Amino acid sequence: MKKFVFSLQRVLDYKEQILGLLKSELSRLQLNRKEIEKKIQNAELEFDNTNRNLVVKMKGGMTRTEIAAHKCYLEEINRKILALQEDLRKAMEAIAAKQREIVQMNSDISGLKHLKEHQLDAYRSEERKEQETLVEEFVGRTKSVCGVNSGGVAV
Repeated sequence: MKKFVFSLQRVLDYKEQILGLLKSELSRLQLNRKEIEKKIQNAELEFDNTNRNLVVKMKGGMTRTEIAAHKCYLEEINRKILALQEDLRKAMEAIAAKQREIVQMNSDISGLKHLKEHQLDAYRSEERKEQETLVEEFVGRTKSVCGVNSGGVAV
């Protein structure tokens, strides 16, 4: 009997390859998210430090121009934080979309593997039937060659 060949093996291999690519893209997106979170954390720390410095300097006395310059700088940091938070939101959406793609691809692969197992079981069942048929034919030929009748007594 010929060897078992799953007719959709190329499709299964392709989908597994695509799954690997999706997972590496997800890793890249997660790394990007972590970088954005780190930038937000650094910007917030810079905002807090600048604000504290402004409060200390104001207690010591500052001109309106110096205060305005510090406030403009704080506003710029705040805009940067807001922009980074928007980038983070977009990154999280991209991660969620990629995770949905991975789940779908895993589902497709699982279905193909299930189909492969089902076809392999059917193949093995058919192979067993053929083996049993061959054994029965062999036993039947052996009985007729040896001259044994159905009662088991030689003629």
